[in-house]
Amino acid sequence: MPGPCPKYQVELTEEQVRSLTHLNRTHTAPFVQVQRARILLMAYQRPEMSNQAIARQVGCHVDTVRVWRQRWQTDKVITDRPRSGAKRDFTPTQRAQVIALACSSPRDHGKVWARWSGEKLARVAAEKKIVHEISPSSVRRWLREDQIRPWRYHSWQKPTDPQFVEKAAPVLDLYEHAAELKEQGELVVCADEKTSIQARQRLDQTRPAISGNPMQVSHRYRRMGALQLFCALLVATGLTFARTRLAKKFADFKAFLLELFASALCKGAKVLHLILDNGPTHAPKQLGNWIASLALSFEVRLYRLPKNASWLDQVEIVFSKVQRDVLTPNDFANTQLLEQDLLAYFEDLNQRPKPIQWSFTKAKLIAKFGAT
Repeated sequence: MPGPCPKYQVELTEEQVRSLTHLNRTHTAPFVQVQRARILLMAYQRPEMSNQAIARQVGCHVDTVRVWRQRWQTDKVITDRPRSGAKRDFTPTQRAQVIALACSSPRDHGKVWARWSGEKLARVAAEKKIVHEISPSSVRRWLREDQIRPWRYHSWQKPTDPQFVEKAAPVLDLYEHAAELKEQGELVVCADEKTSIQARQRLDQTRPAISGNPMQVSHRYRRMGALQLFCALLVATGLTFARTRLAKKFADFKAFLLELFASALCKGAKVLHLILDNGPTHAPKQLGNWIASLALSFEVRLYRLPKNASWLDQVEIVFSKVQRDVLTPNDFANTQLLEQDLLAYFEDLNQRPKPIQWSFTKAKLIAKFGAT
């Protein structure tokens, strides 16, 4: 039995039919607008259909069909009407003042905190009578909308070496052309040491992760000694050469270099570009003369990084991987097991070597700090 005749008939122009048909077929418009377009098209194309029948076809409540039949008579649009909403609790000026507060230091306002939180900002905003009262969630919402996170921080440093550009430019040039140099028999190698790696024996057994719980590691431990890890990285290929020592004196570094020079890593090389920092282990005043005294089949050229610029040393990235993959959490019964795991890790690393994708080039250096 047909339902009652709809009270509001829908009339459309050709342009409106085309527009609503396009909207009905699109996959990117909001679903509610597509649904309203279908209601209006069906009501126009089949005026005898009841609101209940259209609602079943479209998949909506019958009241939705009634509302949009009626609203089309006056609005001729399928978007929502502007809503007055509740009265604003805070003015734009108050919001700007709270944001400005978040962009200052708590200590500028007589507080001992190092960083802000939503609760602290709400409290100080009320103390300074910026607002009478505000919830921390409102403050956090404002900060989120402006992409401000005053509770987070990043450390940074500026160059302290007056010859920073002059020292860094040759190293970055070597990184950029390491693959080409290798084809010519010239190897670019970074070398450094990770010092005082402790073997910490946990006083209770480490428990593996289970459903709902992460790995359980005892907080208490016994110190079982420490090792020094010496490592060299072949920039072009990502191959590494690693050795452990009990000390980190110049004599230990020389012994490490002798093994490196005799290793398969340097086989067939004509020139070895050795990049080092200025640590005392590398004896800046003695190393060059000592290397020159060796009867090597290839030439060794030394490059010193700027002071306090270890972030330019690619082997530091390898050390960060070692820290994550092997040393965290630290649970070794003795230094022998620590050494065994470290060397096994580098052996596995060399099975699938991968060059570091270094993006800070000499051109970017010069653009940032000026020409050499």
